Amino acid sequence: MMMRFLLLLILALFSHQSLSAQAGAYYTIQVGTFIDAKSSDFEALRPSGVVYANKLGGNLMEVYIGGFRDRGAAQQTLSEVQKKGYPNAFIQERNISGQVATVVQLATRDITKGVDWPEFMEVSNLYAILNSNIVKIVTGPYASSSEAKQAMANVRSLGFKDAFVKNINADYLHPLTAFEMGMKKELIPMEFDNSGTPPPASTTNNPVSDQPDTYSVLQPRTPNSNPTLPGTTPVVDIPSNYDYAGTSGTSPVAGNIRESMTSTVALPSIDGKIKRTSALELQKILKAKGAYNSSLDGYYGNGTKAAYDKYSNQDRFMQKYELMAEKLPLPGSMGSNSDLQQLINALPANPAGAANLRNRSEPVAQAYLAYDQFTNYGPSNEVNQMMVAANRAAFAGQTLSNLPFDPNATYSYQDLGQLILHLHYIHCAERTKVAVPCWMLERHPQEAARAMQACAAFVGKGLKLQGCGQFETWPEVRMLVMVANDLNANPTLDDKRLAQASSERARLYMAPTPLNNTEQKAVVKWKDNLISGLNSWGTRDPLNQQMVTTFRVLFFQSQVRLEDYFMQKGYKKEEATGLALAALHTLVAYHTQRFV
Repeated sequence: MMMRFLLLLILALFSHQSLSAQAGAYYTIQVGTFIDAKSSDFEALRPSGVVYANKLGGNLMEVYIGGFRDRGAAQQTLSEVQKKGYPNAFIQERNISGQVATVVQLATRDITKGVDWPEFMEVSNLYAILNSNIVKIVTGPYASSSEAKQAMANVRSLGFKDAFVKNINADYLHPLTAFEMGMKKELIPMEFDNSGTPPPASTTNNPVSDQPDTYSVLQPRTPNSNPTLPGTTPVVDIPSNYDYAGTSGTSPVAGNIRESMTSTVALPSIDGKIKRTSALELQKILKAKGAYNSSLDGYYGNGTKAAYDKYSNQDRFMQKYELMAEKLPLPGSMGSNSDLQQLINALPANPAGAANLRNRSEPVAQAYLAYDQFTNYGPSNEVNQMMVAANRAAFAGQTLSNLPFDPNATYSYQDLGQLILHLHYIHCAERTKVAVPCWMLERHPQEAARAMQACAAFVGKGLKLQGCGQFETWPEVRMLVMVANDLNANPTLDDKRLAQASSERARLYMAPTPLNNTEQKAVVKWKDNLISGLNSWGTRDPLNQQMVTTFRVLFFQSQVRLEDYFMQKGYKKEEATGLALAALHTLVAYHTQRFV
């Protein structure tokens, strides 16, 4: 009896040590967050590793590549991924929980030699265990060893003679679907009666809630309309009617703006085979000015493009605003170029970024240090302490009547969304001069969008959003905002409205949602009223008329380009028209509100 007990103890210790060896650091590469991502979009990456996806809800998807047990191997693959057109990809370190799953391993394959994925199509519940270039294909998991052995027999009958049962840490399992295998159709595998349930996902995601049924042109929406997160009690009271203005980042490089910017900014190409009202309106103006001589057909073909270029090169007002857009920051640009701003901007790509932040005493620096700690190592008491201290320091000595959270409370940050929300609150503090960096929205589109919505009611002049090129780097859009600013009779800009507009524009850029009938009618009515009001004002003086003509040319040229941006995201022409007008509203409505 004693010998049997000792034998069982030795086996238990051996099993524990074997599984413990699996625990520890695990690395993967986040390629990015994409809208309407398709498996075929990432063919160039497949020789470097298994490309897998994590659906965020709606049409948003996080895409990753590979799994690595050491950071050096991950860094090598990261360099390959960045060279293949994904410069913002970054290494993500994940914690391993130690939960054990029983699976049946079918085969081991070398990614560099290619994987014949169709050979596995008859097997259900497929998962991959990733380690650099090696992928182990398994099925399961199973509730018991006996179920796994029965499944192993079934798998072997399908031709996988070397299949065997094994235990593996569940966090290493990645589901294999048509996306991961690079197939056009979903798999229809053979189901085994005794197959187990899928393992718990390594990450959790909140589903995207339904959008409101009614919508005002002047009210922002986000991918998730509920900004309340665990541990917070934000009171979101977004105004029902405010106007928007455009924001931007730094000015483009020197030189002719159309040449310099189109060489560095990926402008959506214009489809000349689509008939549209925006192109027709542009043709009417260009024909009246003698630049367009063809028929008014509403197709933006080579003739319309040539006419737009001709007018842009000959009209002195167009040349004036082209020069202004080239040399000056857009009205409402926010954020600083301080050394702290630069440290935060470079945090994801700079291995020494966290060390540099440790030497800073500013509350926002401590908050980003907590963010870095959380994303690399998960929740901890150290993260809680840094964020609680940052909250208190950021709002010390300030009036707190309209804040949606208590900065003096003690929080436990178990959710990344909660941490990002409080990080945005710190950006709203009066003494915080640093802007929210562009990479925040790129890395965490849903969490950042919800945070910006939660901040909308009380940002005042506090929240600063870095110009991230959300349409504003396009030449015609940039010039349009410059003209709109000259039409603005207000001597000072309202930073609150600028921040609200930037928040909605970021949503339209990163996670657009088609407008419903009420929304569509509202943006069309706004556009018609704006053009009518400008035309009426233009009749008062020839100089006014010249400014109005320049504005209208740039407005409809921008609308055409924006429509193609949304159509290339998969939206129908009518949907793209509404989204384009909504984006234009965020850019010029504040400056031109007196004409509507």
